[in-house]
Amino acid sequence: MASEFVEAASEAALKVGELLLAMLPEARTSKEIRTKRNPTDLVTRADRMSEDLIVGLLRERFPDHGIFAEEGTQHPGTDYRWIIDPVDGTTNFAHGVPIFCVSIGLEHRGRMLAGVVYHPPMDELFWADRGHGAFLRRGSTEQRIQVSDVDRVAQSVVATGLPYDIRESGANIANIGKLCRAAIEVRILGAAAVHLAYVAAGRVEAFWEPALNAWDIAAGALLVEEAGGRITHVSGTPFHVDCHDVLATNGRVHAEMVALLAPSV
Repeated sequence: MASEFVEAASEAALKVGELLLAMLPEARTSKEIRTKRNPTDLVTRADRMSEDLIVGLLRERFPDHGIFAEEGTQHPGTDYRWIIDPVDGTTNFAHGVPIFCVSIGLEHRGRMLAGVVYHPPMDELFWADRGHGAFLRRGSTEQRIQVSDVDRVAQSVVATGLPYDIRESGANIANIGKLCRAAIEVRILGAAAVHLAYVAAGRVEAFWEPALNAWDIAAGALLVEEAGGRITHVSGTPFHVDCHDVLATNGRVHAEMVALLAPSV
C-alpha cells in the first residue's frame, strides 16, 4: 500500500494530468509560450497553473512541509521538502507532442522518501516509497516494476537529453556520438523524469544527462533505486538530488556507461 505522501502526490499529479490533456491540443498562442533562460527554455500557461494546483493541494495537506518547484514557488519547511516539476517536457507540450509528465518527489533530511511521475497521455503513474519498491499504476491496475537484466551496453537502448545551453556549449554532443556507436539506440524523448521512469520499468537500460535541476530528477531517482537500479553522477560519484547531472542504469551496465561517458584525454 502506498504511503500518504505517494497518495497525496498521485492525487495532485492526476488532477494536473487532466488539465494538461485538455490544454494539449490548444494553439501555441493560447498556451502563452514564453522563454526563460534562452530561446530553447520554454514555459507555458500550463506550467504555472499546474504548479499552483500541486502546491495548493500539498500545502493544504502538509502545511509544515517545504516546497521547491521549477516555476519559482518556494516555501521553507521542516525536515521535509517537496520537489516539483509541474510539466517536465514543456517543449514537447508546447508543440503538441504527447511526451511530458508531472514529477513530484518528497525529500526528508536530504534523502528521497517518496516519488511520483505521471505521464498523462499514456495514463501511466509511476510511484515509489523508500524501502517498499517501485510500481506502475494504470487506472485501477497496479504492478511492481523492476529494471532490465541486460548486462552489456551493446545490447542496450539508452536515453539522454539536450541541455538548454547546447547551442553555446555543445555539451553532450560528443557523448551522444559515442553511445550511438556503442548501444542499440539512443533515445531523446525530451523529459528527464520519463526517461528515469523508463529505466525503472526496464524499458531502457540507461539514462544520462548533464545540466539538470533537482525537480527534473528527484522523483525519478527514487523510482530507479526502488526498482533495483543504480543512480550516480555521470562520473560515477555518489548521487544527491542537487547534483545537476545524472547517470541512471539497471546497475548491470553502470560501470560500462561511466567508462563510455568519461571525458576523453
